[in-house]
Amino acid sequence: MKDPKKWLAERATAPGTLGSGVRQADGKIFCHSADESCPAGRMEKILRQFDGMKLTLFKDTVPPRWSTWTFEQGQIWLVARADGWLFALAVRSESDALQSLDPLTREFLSLKTGK
Repeated sequence: MKDPKKWLAERATAPGTLGSGVRQADGKIFCHSADESCPAGRMEKILRQFDGMKLTLFKDTVPPRWSTWTFEQGQIWLVARADGWLFALAVRSESDALQSLDPLTREFLSLKTGK
């Protein structure tokens, strides 16, 4: 993926999308806010905290490639790649954006991330 910001802006557009983010293997983070209730800074914080949480929750087992966290307004979908890249997408409950979770996950997992 040559331009994570562009990739996010082009794909996280379904009605009901709140925000999205990508953390590269080197730790650099790109976030996109689609709704004022989910500012880019919040998505960045989620991406930064996920690794620590993964270590705590899955310390005795292999962590899943993706996980869903439900909250008051909807869901946060987190997808981790073996090469260290991480994708997060926050969507409203009962929205068109829920239908985009599986296709975006498959696309993210298959992306070539070299320069």
